[in-house]
This record gives sequence, C-alpha cells and structure tokens, in this order.
Amino acid sequence: MTSKLKNITFALFMLLSISSCKKGWLDVNSGTEINSDTQFSSESGFKDALMGVYIGMTDPALYSKDMTWGLVDILSHQYRPLTGNEQYVDIYNYSYKTLKATARIDAVWNKSYNTIANINNALLNIDKNKAKLDPINYAIIKGELLGLRAFLHFDLMRVYGYGNIANRPELAGKLAIPYVTDFKKEITPQLSYSQTFDLLYKDINEAVALLKEDPIYNNPKKPTSYYVNVNRDGFYNKREQRLNYYAVKALQARILLWQGGSTNVANAALAAEEVIKDSPAKLTNSASVATNPSLYTEHLFNLNVTGFLNIINTYLKANDASLTNTLYLTNTQAQSTFETANANIGLSDFRYNTLLSAQTLGMVPIKYFQSLASSDVGRNIMPLMKLPEMYYIAAEYYIATNPGKAIEYLDKIRENRGIVQPIPTNTNVEQIKTELDKEYQKEFIMDGQLFFYYKRLGKTTYPGLASTIVANDKVYLLPYPATEIEFGNRVQ
Repeated sequence: MTSKLKNITFALFMLLSISSCKKGWLDVNSGTEINSDTQFSSESGFKDALMGVYIGMTDPALYSKDMTWGLVDILSHQYRPLTGNEQYVDIYNYSYKTLKATARIDAVWNKSYNTIANINNALLNIDKNKAKLDPINYAIIKGELLGLRAFLHFDLMRVYGYGNIANRPELAGKLAIPYVTDFKKEITPQLSYSQTFDLLYKDINEAVALLKEDPIYNNPKKPTSYYVNVNRDGFYNKREQRLNYYAVKALQARILLWQGGSTNVANAALAAEEVIKDSPAKLTNSASVATNPSLYTEHLFNLNVTGFLNIINTYLKANDASLTNTLYLTNTQAQSTFETANANIGLSDFRYNTLLSAQTLGMVPIKYFQSLASSDVGRNIMPLMKLPEMYYIAAEYYIATNPGKAIEYLDKIRENRGIVQPIPTNTNVEQIKTELDKEYQKEFIMDGQLFFYYKRLGKTTYPGLASTIVANDKVYLLPYPATEIEFGNRVQ
C-alpha cells in the first residue's frame, strides 16, 4: 500500500476514534480534546487519562454490553433462540457478513483500538514526565495502563483470533491481531501468534512488577500509612474496581491458559491460586445474594457504568411475547443447564433459584438487572473478572495431575452456590471435565466467558447449538473489519 494511502487510512481511523497522533490529542471521554502537553503537565492529568480509559471501556460496543452479556454471550447460545429481525439474530446464527452483524463486530475492533491508542499516548508521556509523578503514582498508574493494554489486546485475540492453540502447533507462526504499543501514524504490522504472546507477557510481567506498589497487594513491608499521603485525594479507594495487582495476576492466568501447553497451564494454576489465597475477593455469603445479585465480593475487576440501567434492563424481560431483543432462558434450557431434575444439585443452587427470575416466557438472568434499591451494592457495576474463574482455572490444571484436587476446587464453588451433592471422589477424568463444563455454563451467564471457553478448547458442539452447526473456525473466528484487510493489508 502506498504511503499516501496509508496516511489517508490512518487519518480516517483517527477521525473516527477521536485520537489524533499528529496533533497530540487524547480522548478522555469528557467530550473535549485536550492537548497532550497540557494534559500530562501534572500528576492529575495522568490520573484523568487512566480514568478516561476505564470510562471508554464502558462503551456498549465493549464491556457494558457486547463484550460481556451481549454479542459474545449470544455466540455461546446461552439465551433463548433469536429469530426474525431481532438485533442479534445474525450473530446468533453466526452470519457474520451481514450489515447488521458487521456493524457490531467492527465496533468492537474500532473501540478497542481507540482505547488502546489512548493508553499508548498516556504510556508515552508517563516516562517522559516521570519526574512529575510521585514514585507510587508512577508505578501504579503505569502498571494499570500496561495491564489494560494487555487486557484489551488479549480480548481482541480471543474474538478475532484462533482458538484451541495448544493443539494446533501450525498456528504459532500464523499472523495474529496487531499488538499496538506505539502512538504514531504508521500502521502497526501483524506479528505471529508466538510473538504476540511474547508482547502480552511483556506487558503483564512489567505490570505485575510495578503493581507490587499497589495498596491492595499484600506487602508487609509497606503498611497502610505508606499510602496515606499519596492517597489524600482518594484516588486509590476501591482498588477492587480497578485492574489492580491481583486482577493482573488473574489476567495472566487467563492468557497462559489460552496459549496452553503443560507448562503454561501449570503456571496459570499458580497465578490463579495466588489470587484465591491472597486477594481480598471472597466467595459470597449465600444469605446476601438477594441484595447482592452481582456477587460484588467476588469481583476481581469491574467497571462503573454510568446509566447501566438504560443499557441493560430493557433486554431482561420475559413477560410479553410481543417484545423483541429480550434475553432469557427458556424453562427447558434453564432446567437442563442447572440439572433441576436432581433436587440436590439444581433446585438448591442459588444461581438457579435466586439469580434467575421466573417470568411468563422463561427464566430471566437478573445478576446485573439494575434495581432501584439503595441496598444493591452492585448498582452500575459490570464485573470483568471474578474469583470463581480462578477456581476453575486451577481445577482444569489439576484434572490431569491430581483429580482429587480438581474435585475440591469445583466443589468449593458448587457448595458455595448451594449444591448439596458433592462430586464423587472416584469420578474419572472425563467426567470431571464434564463437571467443569457444567460449571462454566452455570456460572458465566451474562459474563461473556462461555464462548471463549468453548473456543479455547476447540469444542465442535455445545448446548444450544443447532444439530446442523459444527463449531469450527467459521463459528469461532469473527472477521476483521473489511477496511483493515483492504487498506491495512491485514491477514486473518
């Protein structure tokens, strides 16, 4: 592609993303553009930039909708079948090339890279202006930015890249999604999957090292008083809502598990077990579920979504057949998923008897339904990583090496959820894998993780999938935007 055409393509992209490198603008989602030199002339400018990244991630194209309970959850067929002209019907049918589907799929790509551009601009300036920041602020802000860059790139890989990587060695040299670490005009070249994982780990490892300054990190050498002065503006309050040290370790576990291989899976389990043991996140008290349906105490990383009620509530209805675009489970789906035929498994599980609401047409998931009750601690909150996932990651590793330990991890969640009947200790490896499948299906309704679980394992069938559909790369690989292929010479 000619240099002139590259510049035109870049200019169009930056116009759409409101983040121009040439003029040094940074989009902090405030409706205005602030010159980078002014923005980063003080410590508060870096704090504002970091908060702007989190706000950008709450866009409905990303984590307040399509990258959680919307597009990616619909791909896993967790909800009732979609038909007719409903918004997500083409996504549900894996018809990715229609105008309706393309608009949503492209929006995920564009908004993600827009947010990454803002991260890169902040990272570029934080090293240039290091002397202007308190050392603690420098370490924590930079650590979060690096972790967020890895988080967004990894999710782009999970959406637009190949799955089942460990069992497909030919993919190691294949080109992956572009991993953008610069804030400049030139188009970032694609690298191989192997090289892209190296960049993910580079960002993760640096973030982990920097975030040992995080007040949430269990460091006996640094008592609470160490942070009092630097936190006089309250910037480090509610660390559980940010990509803190333990959230980055959870992300590290996800990435290692996705790449796969015995060493990576073992290291994923180590990272997951550190989070289980040391993070402030705790499994919920079942008595509080009715007033805490999002299970806030289990969140490792979440976003505060302004106006979340207006984004989500209209979809969570099953009382009127004339309503379209609603997302609920049919009664048959819910009963099958939660195994209600066995009273000691399904009927006692609060994920079934409390977090699903029985309505006329079916069962509505209400974990993130926005009530007006002041007692709801999860109001306007969308979790992106939660503690049970760490138990499942550890269990998956131990299935092959210590099946009894795997059962212990699974039963810890099952028992907490109210399941009375434990997994028999003599359960064989394949049956334990089936129990893990069931837990993902029960636990991650509305969380956007089940489709990625199926994709990572390369499952060719899964519940809700029509008998005529085989889950392969045609299902699992969402297409790059056409402009990326035409003008950016991208290869998928």
